[in-house]
Amino acid sequence: MSKIALIIKREYITRVRKKSFLLMTILGPLIFAGIIFGTAILTNTKNENQRVVVVDYTKSFCGILENNSTVHFDYNYCSIDSNVVRSIFKDSSHVSVMVIPKMEELGQIQLYSKDDPGSDVVSAIEYQMDNIIEKAKMKAENLDQKTIDMVKTSIDVVNHIGENNKISNSDYNAVLGYISAFIIYFFILFYSVQVMRGVMEEKINRIVEIIISSVRPFQLMMGKVIGVGMVGLTQFLIWIILSFGVYTVGSKYLQNMELNTQNMQTEQTMKKGMPIQDNQTFSPGKLTTERTINKGEKIYQVLNVTNWVLIIGCFIFYFLGGYLLYSSLFAAVGSAVDQETETQQFMLPVTAPLILSIFIMLSIITNPQSNMAVWFSIIPFTSPIAMMARLPFGLPWWQLVVSMVVLIASILGTIWLAGRIYRVGLLMYGKKVSYKELGKWLFYK
Repeated sequence: MSKIALIIKREYITRVRKKSFLLMTILGPLIFAGIIFGTAILTNTKNENQRVVVVDYTKSFCGILENNSTVHFDYNYCSIDSNVVRSIFKDSSHVSVMVIPKMEELGQIQLYSKDDPGSDVVSAIEYQMDNIIEKAKMKAENLDQKTIDMVKTSIDVVNHIGENNKISNSDYNAVLGYISAFIIYFFILFYSVQVMRGVMEEKINRIVEIIISSVRPFQLMMGKVIGVGMVGLTQFLIWIILSFGVYTVGSKYLQNMELNTQNMQTEQTMKKGMPIQDNQTFSPGKLTTERTINKGEKIYQVLNVTNWVLIIGCFIFYFLGGYLLYSSLFAAVGSAVDQETETQQFMLPVTAPLILSIFIMLSIITNPQSNMAVWFSIIPFTSPIAMMARLPFGLPWWQLVVSMVVLIASILGTIWLAGRIYRVGLLMYGKKVSYKELGKWLFYK
């Protein structure tokens, strides 16, 4: 077995056997699943009903506003002075006093509560008031209800991409791109720092002096980089398997849950602008249900047509590529210093492109075909994150090929440069290294 293979084996087995690795490998998917499914469960949990005491100076809204699962309107205080009503309920929980001013001041409605009632309550009130006033104004212009209903229109845009008319959902692609890019960022940074700390520990403990008596410094660096990278790849593959299992179980559980249709209805009706009919209560309507189902069907279609082989394959490639690129630089930094506090001056230039790519990732997701997005997905120090953010949206194949070729060429060049620093810095003790000194090390024979 070659010397590099022995080093890889040692680094891999040592780290895989650690309790922290086993713990994070098992808990990682469970934590992510808990965040995703926990949010879904909490979102679909029925809200506690908020009592809204109405004080109406217009004498027009009492008895008109409809109760729902979020809000219960109390009309027993409609004609009482608002200050008196507020004093009565000032210490009451889950009670709000809604003061409707005179007609000429109807631009704003005041809501007084002991605690913030939440956006659902405010949205339910705003929606009903907007529709009631809108209907009143339309009828004042002699528009009958049939004409009003004909004017109301709702349009769904179905996005088809490419010659095959593949259905695409921009929101879904944005979420997939963001998650993929962020996980790439986390893995690259986490495992590259592990390489740097491993090099520093061996250097400080003088273990490296014994090791390099049998292997060359470059072999030692490559063994460490590849060994730690295989640990990260192993953890990622286990995460994929566990995540699919957790997703399958969680999806079945959510399908059997009783969803809070009121929350869905409030969101959908506000977006679609559905008017309240004369004999209609504020409850989920036929159109709302159809829209919700259609939206779910579109997401299901997008999931089915997503090229998971391409996504996972590119994820593995860009994880390994980005990791090899940055970990070799981190290994060079670790070999050049004697204490972890000294790494700060060298860490910023190394990590700056990685941090920059996280900052511009939101702009890339918003406009994945922009010139900035294209260039950042080709520049090797930002391409692992930028390309994963763009990939779900689709892109010309030549851009992906160019990005991969440039990244591979940059890895080879970076490993060569890092190796030049590594071979000198590994045995350099007691000297504070500067950038000028690092430049000299590159040309030592």
